[in-house]
Amino acid sequence: MAKKEKKEKIKYYDITKILSIDACYYVIYGERSNGKTYGTLLYCLEEYFKNGSEFAYVRRWDDDIKGDRGGSIFNAHVKNNVIKRLSKGQYDGVYYRGRSYYLVSHDDNGKPIINDKPFAYSFALTMNEHYKGLSYPNIRNIVFDEFLTRGAYLPDEFILFQNVLSTLIRLRNDVKIFMLGNTVNKYNPYIREMGLTKMGDQQKGTIDLYTYGESGLRVAV
Repeated sequence: MAKKEKKEKIKYYDITKILSIDACYYVIYGERSNGKTYGTLLYCLEEYFKNGSEFAYVRRWDDDIKGDRGGSIFNAHVKNNVIKRLSKGQYDGVYYRGRSYYLVSHDDNGKPIINDKPFAYSFALTMNEHYKGLSYPNIRNIVFDEFLTRGAYLPDEFILFQNVLSTLIRLRNDVKIFMLGNTVNKYNPYIREMGLTKMGDQQKGTIDLYTYGESGLRVAV
């Protein structure tokens, strides 16, 4: 489902319907360029400005979060004045440094003033060993982008993903995990490990529910 936001003037996937399901994992997949990432990050931004919930942006490869590639994920939100609107004019941009995202404002001379506290962080599955021992107690939402691929998956990728989640979540049970993807194939390790057996035949616009793991975690697809 696409929604047109009058202020932002952009079409994007509206995650309201799937969020009405009480789940731990929210798997959202479909055609490219339908605004899945934009809509999900918009929700995360709204939650941050509403209650201070920080969030994590996860990709498979470290190259996907380096430099401009990692820093560009909020470009459309900045262009469409989402940051300015949600912050009530206090901020107007995003600065990316050290795999962390900071809110930015500009003075009358155009000089950037960078907030000293990040609102989001980026992570790569290939770098999971570097995250052990770190703590992110304020992260409440995790967005794993492009979790489906037409290319190669990492060896033991599902385990690497769970390791990253373990670092970010620890023993908390108040974190939502969003998994965004495009193509589906039966060799996908996530479909296999999480038992998402009907994904390949699912009809557009529907939501299927699964339970995953010994604790019976709910997965909304």
